[in-house]
Amino acid sequence: MSTTYDATDIKHLPVSRIRRNPDNPRKGRNAERYEHFKQSVMAQGILQPILVRPIEGDPEHDFEIVAGETRWQAATDCAIELIPALVRAMTDEEARIAAAVENIQRADMTPIEEANAAAELLRQTANDHEEVMRLLGWSRAKLNTRILLTHASAAVAQALLAGQIKLGHAELLCPLGHADQDMVVAKIVEQGMSIAEARERLLKLTRRLDHAAFDTRDCAGCAHNSSAYADLFDTSVGNGQCQNLACWNAKVAAHLEQCLAEAKAEHGVVYRSDELPAEGYQIIATDGAKGVGHEQAAACRSCASYGAVVSARNGEEGKVTGRYCFNPTCHGEMVGKYQAAVKAAAQATPAPAAPAQGTATAAAAGAPAGQPAKSPSKPRTLRTALRKVAHKAQVQLAHRFMVATPAYGYAQAISSVVQDLGRDVAPGLADKILKAAGVPERPATAKARVAWIADLARLDEAKLLDLLARLSALALCRTVAQDDFDHNEAALLAAEVIGRHRLDPLDVFAVDAEYLNLLTKDELLAECAAAGFDRAYEAAHGKGAFKKMANSSKVKELAQTLLAPLEGFSWEGHLPAFLKPAAPKGVDASQTAQSSQSEAA
Repeated sequence: MSTTYDATDIKHLPVSRIRRNPDNPRKGRNAERYEHFKQSVMAQGILQPILVRPIEGDPEHDFEIVAGETRWQAATDCAIELIPALVRAMTDEEARIAAAVENIQRADMTPIEEANAAAELLRQTANDHEEVMRLLGWSRAKLNTRILLTHASAAVAQALLAGQIKLGHAELLCPLGHADQDMVVAKIVEQGMSIAEARERLLKLTRRLDHAAFDTRDCAGCAHNSSAYADLFDTSVGNGQCQNLACWNAKVAAHLEQCLAEAKAEHGVVYRSDELPAEGYQIIATDGAKGVGHEQAAACRSCASYGAVVSARNGEEGKVTGRYCFNPTCHGEMVGKYQAAVKAAAQATPAPAAPAQGTATAAAAGAPAGQPAKSPSKPRTLRTALRKVAHKAQVQLAHRFMVATPAYGYAQAISSVVQDLGRDVAPGLADKILKAAGVPERPATAKARVAWIADLARLDEAKLLDLLARLSALALCRTVAQDDFDHNEAALLAAEVIGRHRLDPLDVFAVDAEYLNLLTKDELLAECAAAGFDRAYEAAHGKGAFKKMANSSKVKELAQTLLAPLEGFSWEGHLPAFLKPAAPKGVDASQTAQSSQSEAA
């Protein structure tokens, strides 16, 4: 698919005011081909415009390349001052997708570059393979081969880029580990192996029965087992090789399918490793440089992008690894937030006071006089089994105390309510109630939060109960998504409370301009009939006056007339039909009416 431009959209921009695209999918180019391209640029200039977007906050540049970095680089190398460009305002995500799509459609893009671009598109579309195929006009087979290329080692990628091996060679090597890839690609280049020769040799290496992932009990006496007759009394598979490729592939495929089914039953979201780019998934760690924190890691488990990977790598087929995030962008943000919180906490922690001179610190630590005391060694981490024992004892001890101290239960309940409502009510509502009670906001980190709960438990129990009641009532203030007033939990709870306790809507509702301005003309006339306004209006202005006034008035004018003082009429006590409480279950309307009349009598 080629791109056409309207000449009126093209501008000639200073090359020096345009910066590179940090997310450009083109990570390398053929040096010989690029030299030919530069010669063409020197002779004819840049014939096809590049695509750029305006940027702010960079004093040295006004635009950023979306597509066309090779043309821009050639213009820079050839000292060309102005370059034709199409300027389009784009978000970061739009720019990344446009760059991947436009670059990948160029005829001179290498397979490795296509693989990087496809990986970027998969990242942008949350691994939606169908959408990426649509954007690129690719078949599933082509997308799969390009995804496979993202697993190429640096040596394989460079050999393919330099033309030392063909695409078929790279596809054969990518299922291997990087160390094996580097070793084999060197042999292929050195011996000039064809794809067929390389395939035959690799098959012999990768079909060792003692390394097979599937059950090989049926292979022991198979005629296609190269070691079957090495020893007539040997019933094991030994280190023989399978010489029946079709059978081998069928057993591997069946084993993979079984492992996938089992993994999906346990993890829900599951991908084969060859369905995802090499950088398309990240392990969820709680601590360390790539950690997201214990609380976030727990939250990630319910995310649609959390699951497991089933390996399709040679010799590891069916190996399942869990705790993976399939949204690298979100994972990077969570890592950044946690690392920033850890850094801030470390900076906020006061340094321990230095011991005064003349103290016996060194002597107490067993250090010779005149020499600094050695820092006490950190205790080694307990084994998991012993940590479980410690945890159980701590929980039992604290639980016994909390049951006997209700204030701690109220404080914990307050913390849970604030967390539960945090995502569903308008920002600041819970904090406003806490502030009114003289309580600081609920901290974001677990360590600070447990201290907050302990401090909260010091308050008077009556105050804690009042605070808990006020916060819990915010459950009625949950945001209603997509106008789902019939099934939203907050709306259902409100209706249940009103019905059970027969609360009167007139305590909070009044007919006013805000309400009337929401109604259509037909609805306004219906309200007039229900409340008796039309009869009162005609009593004051004569027969037929209301109909005449209503016909000649527009909606806003009619609403204003309804609110004007009218002798013998008041909207006070009027409830629209939709606000009138429903009859209790098991009681029909006639019974309700009779009951009301009896109460009135």
